[in-house]
Amino acid sequence: MTNMEHPGRAGARPGRRKYGLLALLLVVAATAGVVVASGSDPSTVSGPVDTEHLPVGPPPPSMALAKGWINSEPLAKADLTDKVVVYDIWTYSCVNCVRTLPYLEAWYDRYAKDGLVIIGVHSPEFEFEKDHANVADAVKRLDVEYPVALDDDMDIWNAFGNQYWPAKYISDRRGRVRYLHFGEGGYDEGEAVIRTLLGVKADAPFAEVDTGAEPDQTTLTGPITPETYLGLQRGSTGASLGSATFPEPGDLAVGDARLVGAWTSGPEEVQSNAAGAAIVMRYDAREVNLVMATPGGTPIDVVIELDGAPLPAEFRTAQTMVDESGATFVRVTASDLYRLVLAPEIGEHTLRLTARASGLQAYAFTFGA
Repeated sequence: MTNMEHPGRAGARPGRRKYGLLALLLVVAATAGVVVASGSDPSTVSGPVDTEHLPVGPPPPSMALAKGWINSEPLAKADLTDKVVVYDIWTYSCVNCVRTLPYLEAWYDRYAKDGLVIIGVHSPEFEFEKDHANVADAVKRLDVEYPVALDDDMDIWNAFGNQYWPAKYISDRRGRVRYLHFGEGGYDEGEAVIRTLLGVKADAPFAEVDTGAEPDQTTLTGPITPETYLGLQRGSTGASLGSATFPEPGDLAVGDARLVGAWTSGPEEVQSNAAGAAIVMRYDAREVNLVMATPGGTPIDVVIELDGAPLPAEFRTAQTMVDESGATFVRVTASDLYRLVLAPEIGEHTLRLTARASGLQAYAFTFGA
């Protein structure tokens, strides 16, 4: 979103922790007027920024807190001296984070020669995102070329006092945080901050961004279904810890997610216990995504039905497959975000996902427009 002006659709996922340390960054009033609480709306802490007169904040946390690095040797304070640094806090199964990556890559390609460093701070939401091999695979698949610091225990997240995925903190050549932004959007403003801090001439070319087929989330209006978790920590399926067999649901309200068939419910995820186990979700959105995994990497096909029928052609994503019977499905091969629906427009629908094998793990739905 541009300056995150639409409550409920700011393109940021709230973290599970509440930290008062963000108050230390309130002197960097670029986007903050209040301390952000977990679960609050990031649009309430964003506003226009005078990029020529940026506030001066404290130093960012030390990157020595990282548990490892991808695309780089460990970066020490000396490596960042006299550099403008963008710290992008992200996690690879977060669709909001993924949609920001083309902008970060474009900034990195355009301004690295001028003294810009981008550090992707990978702060995992789910346990499988702590697996360094999973992160390395995602970094390669997503064409992330700048350094990525592995923040397995969220130590860097905590030191920033951060609350959201994605979040961007930009420090100047003297190592002082000058700007922060939560969620998607604000890309023109972010690039303007970078150019100001680098001293790039006004007539110098700007970054060229290729967003591919990603839906534009920067001009949204009105509510859509919020992120919906399936595990017991934050889920709303009505399940309890352990294994159970669930009946077909009755009428669903928008935002309701229900299990059907044999499932085991855990803190973060639900896992199918037999072929035919299903998840039924009533939603209002254009785009539907689901974080899924398969233990051991054995592929599991997940049949997708929309309003009782195979996914129409105009609703399919790049991951949609069609079998010989005409059934539409996605094939889950790794612990990752899967794109399920991309409709022509926002609409209210009932989605049914059916696992063709036991062992499918499902974590959280996200929605877009």
